[in-house]
Amino acid sequence: MKAWNFNVQSDPNEISRKLDSSLGRTNRFVFKIDSNKKDLVKFKLRKRMLLAFEINSQNNLIVNGKIYKENSENNTSVDISFKLHPLSKLLLYGHIFLGVGLLAGMVLEYNNNSYIFIVGGILLATGVLVGLHLQKEFNKQVQEYKALFSKILELPAA
Repeated sequence: MKAWNFNVQSDPNEISRKLDSSLGRTNRFVFKIDSNKKDLVKFKLRKRMLLAFEINSQNNLIVNGKIYKENSENNTSVDISFKLHPLSKLLLYGHIFLGVGLLAGMVLEYNNNSYIFIVGGILLATGVLVGLHLQKEFNKQVQEYKALFSKILELPAA
């Protein structure tokens, strides 16, 4: 999980309106705003998944944010956190767990079949490669979301 904090010279409700008009119902985004309190606005943002296999390549990031008024006049603080989608974590840890389990079974000699060793190694290698791919995509998508928020809120590039 990565965090990003910045200040904006604007009202929290105005910022939420800008985000909603730019991201709500467009560009395949799901944008939810919760503004129960006067000076605190919470939001969640993620891309809508159209195909099941997109979870590995395009849709593995969830953005949570808080927009709240600080003590000074017309100064609003924005806290945004980026985290990996739970299904991506399940895919990653599932491959690693199955690969380690099969290799442990081979080492403990519950099965003397060498094909189990090959399958376990392939699953473990797949898990490691999926993990490296997810980390690379995660960092790339964080930068894309930062650029998107900077463009919408008219911030200097992050």
